[in-house]
Amino acid sequence: MDTPNTDTLGDALVEKGFAPNVGLLDIKNSLAVPHGFELPEPWNLPSRMFRHPIEVCPPDGTQPRKIGLRHPLLADHPYVRHVENLLGYEIDRNGAPNRHGYSSGPTARWWHAVDLITARKWRELLATREFTERECIMHAVAFGCRYSHHEDKKASGYISIADARKVMGAVGASEPGDRSATIRAFSAPSVCRQDKGSEHWPINTGRLSAEAEAWGMIFGIEDGWLRYDRAGFLQWSALGRERYAAGDSATYMQASGQAAFAF
Repeated sequence: MDTPNTDTLGDALVEKGFAPNVGLLDIKNSLAVPHGFELPEPWNLPSRMFRHPIEVCPPDGTQPRKIGLRHPLLADHPYVRHVENLLGYEIDRNGAPNRHGYSSGPTARWWHAVDLITARKWRELLATREFTERECIMHAVAFGCRYSHHEDKKASGYISIADARKVMGAVGASEPGDRSATIRAFSAPSVCRQDKGSEHWPINTGRLSAEAEAWGMIFGIEDGWLRYDRAGFLQWSALGRERYAAGDSATYMQASGQAAFAF
């Protein structure tokens, strides 16, 4: 058994070639699939959970170093099996929490959802949904609507509205009946002045549930309350700001000074 001054597991991981030294091991806190290690489907998906399946908890006081899986189903991961074969024992399926009980497993579940959404692989996400959670998927849908890749020349998000709706339907998210109330659950539009005096109207969703946030993004884009700027970031449109200020009123005042019906 390790004493406070020994790190048997760390030494073994370095000796087996899983890390160049224990210092770097402590910085990364994980064992990553090395370049050149072939992975079959679905393990070759661009998910940080799949690329870094094993978490490493450094020694802390009298607690020795630990390793564990970031999700129990990663037991079938080819690289996990490879590491277990070289170490000669089964890696803990329940992670490697520190002495405060923190494990990176919940974070890895979010990684899996958002990484596949931003890679435009929502079908693959649904096919591997057992590695994440319903809330993570819906938060990832909202994230995918909000942002686009910086090299994407189209004014659109990582996921189209049609595909976002398919994902929401697949996870059993019920569509709200009151579209404007769903959007107005977001915080009131507030201007942010950027460099050179340009204005940006960021979207603050507050502490809404994942489901409410995702539907608000979908409705906001569909109804024109939200639009993408030239950099591909979603923000409040002039229409959206006017409609938000009108509240439940049947009409609202346009920037031109004319009254309009809030259809």
